[in-house]
Amino acid sequence: MALPAGYRGAGYRAWLSEDLGALIESKDLSLSHLQKGYVRSRWLQQVLRLDYELQRSLKKYQILRLATALGCLVILMLVSVGFDEARLGTSWANPVRYLTILFTLMVSGSVVVEHLFNYGQRWRDTEHSLERLQTEGWRFLQLSGHYRHYENHAAAFSAFVNQVEELSQHEVEVYSSRVLHERRKGGEAASDTGDGIKKSEAPPAETARGETPTVPARDQIAPRRIQLPRGQ
Repeated sequence: MALPAGYRGAGYRAWLSEDLGALIESKDLSLSHLQKGYVRSRWLQQVLRLDYELQRSLKKYQILRLATALGCLVILMLVSVGFDEARLGTSWANPVRYLTILFTLMVSGSVVVEHLFNYGQRWRDTEHSLERLQTEGWRFLQLSGHYRHYENHAAAFSAFVNQVEELSQHEVEVYSSRVLHERRKGGEAASDTGDGIKKSEAPPAETARGETPTVPARDQIAPRRIQLPRGQ
């Protein structure tokens, strides 16, 4: 299992690249030079890239969340202090107002940036893709899981390549579908607003003669009298 995201960094990626690189180049792997190049340049570099993106998204997500939380606390304190203007005096009242506005803008900006770039969801998706890719690589190196039926690494290499490419393609599809979904939601919201305006401004339907049909009110309809035959 990989280390927690908080313990990762450039040093961890350098150690991982050196350690796995030595393992790939070892004589225990019955792979050709071209196959080892694929494992090193495709699988290992993909793992390092995802780990870098994971760290970047996590740091930005934590910074924005921390700024939002601390900013809300400072705003509450400033608002509470601002109620007592008699004790503060004019020399302190104006700076308190300015600081309240400043921290309000900071909190609003942090929320907007986090919602726009969605760093939290990026971090979770990247961590999921990284764990799956690392697990697949270790299964191949140890010939375990669905690779246990192969005699050596050379026989299992084609299946490993297929799995790595499918995981990479799945990562691209997840990212593309999330972007398209967000754009589609924005387009549907805009179209619903436009349809509502059009429906409210639509003129009443006209008849074949060009006249607008009128429906009499309920109290304007005269009741119909029914005459019963008199008994003889």
